[in-house]
Amino acid sequence: MLSARNTAMIEAVTTLPPIVVADLFGLSPATAETWARYANDSWTQYLAART
Repeated sequence: MLSARNTAMIEAVTTLPPIVVADLFGLSPATAETWARYANDSWTQYLAART
């Protein structure tokens, strides 16, 4: 279940503003911003390569 949540989080932060993701997932805005930074670094390329 954790991997599904993480996948959903990565997908969300690449398409939505972090503040919206924070509301959707019940996170603090700072945590959502951190996830957005992770997704915009090498994670996006990595995930694309895996599919």
